[in-house]
Amino acid sequence: MPSRRSHTKSRKGCLECKRRHVKCDEGIPTCTLCRKRKMECRYPPPNEDEDSPMESSSAQEETESGTVTLPRDSTQATRLLETRLFHQYMTSTYHTLSQDGLSGHHLSMTIPRMAASCPYLLDSIHAFSALHLASVETDNRALWLNHAVRYQSQACAGLSKVLPEISPPDYEPAFVSSIIIMLFAMGSRVLSLENRTLDPLLVVLEARTLMSGPAMLFSRILEGGVDAQLDGWLCTPDTPESLETGKHDHGGNPVENTHVLFSLHTGRDLMMSLVRLRAMIDTREGSDQPIYYGTWQQLHRAIEPWPKIGPHGGPLAWPLFLSDKFSSLLQHGDWIARVLFLHYGIAMRLLRHRWYVRDWGRRLVLATLETLDKIPQEWEETMSWIRRAAARED
Repeated sequence: MPSRRSHTKSRKGCLECKRRHVKCDEGIPTCTLCRKRKMECRYPPPNEDEDSPMESSSAQEETESGTVTLPRDSTQATRLLETRLFHQYMTSTYHTLSQDGLSGHHLSMTIPRMAASCPYLLDSIHAFSALHLASVETDNRALWLNHAVRYQSQACAGLSKVLPEISPPDYEPAFVSSIIIMLFAMGSRVLSLENRTLDPLLVVLEARTLMSGPAMLFSRILEGGVDAQLDGWLCTPDTPESLETGKHDHGGNPVENTHVLFSLHTGRDLMMSLVRLRAMIDTREGSDQPIYYGTWQQLHRAIEPWPKIGPHGGPLAWPLFLSDKFSSLLQHGDWIARVLFLHYGIAMRLLRHRWYVRDWGRRLVLATLETLDKIPQEWEETMSWIRRAAARED
């Protein structure tokens, strides 16, 4: 009689694999089985530790001072983990969300105070801090990504319960949480252990959807009648990036001259290319011209203040203003729409020093270029510059 096939128990597997009693490869953000079956892949929250007391007594977690053995009680293990994540936020991660001229007081004082009475905001902070640790502790990336996804799931679930009947006291914590959730979505794609085929437009439309929540909440905050704890932060008109030599980037590393030169040169060349693109749009006639103008204006508004972010959120916020009509033109291979979209990808390269952006702009550009057919002669010079800007490192 053939012996039964043995399976190694997956202690941190997704809920679907646990339901099917199969070994989960714990892929982030989707395991192999769920991806193949096109199913939603969800992981249990961190406090649902299925290990027995004897098993959990041998569990180990990485700390700043080295490897320590967690106590048998899973509640204590969770407390230690969350203390580590909150410490990471207070000492490092919050710096990555700020720029010169943007008060760090709100990020280090006001927002943590909000989180003390708002579980979904606290979960957002834990998730983003775990993701940040995944970016700096590469040897433990899979571990931190797993923690990050679990806390992100909790944050989204908590926020979704509040939004249907949200009241003024929740406007600001919900706004902050939704911003962190949005940045997490971008950062998790950047740090994913899997190299997936990228659909550039789909990714940007997903970003637009995520941004619509913060935008709605922001408008409600500005309507007044709310005890604005974030007053003085949300209305900062100009927020410059830290590009000066001798400063640090948003991963805590020294800013090198090469990045400063890249940002300044690329920003200048990008604006010049946009001016040329506007001249080409002027020569077009037809019902699509207003769509080109509107998209071009929003992109120009996002890039023109560089190296300041500007009051409209800079390149990160551009997808929020992307119209369905423009998306349709892009899907149907309209060349002006394609070139505008590629300029957005180059604009995202200006933010490559941020750990949750990194090479995202380059990936968008390259994935878009792969789908292009023969380039019309009138666009050859522009496309040549875009390719050089995407490949440029200095």
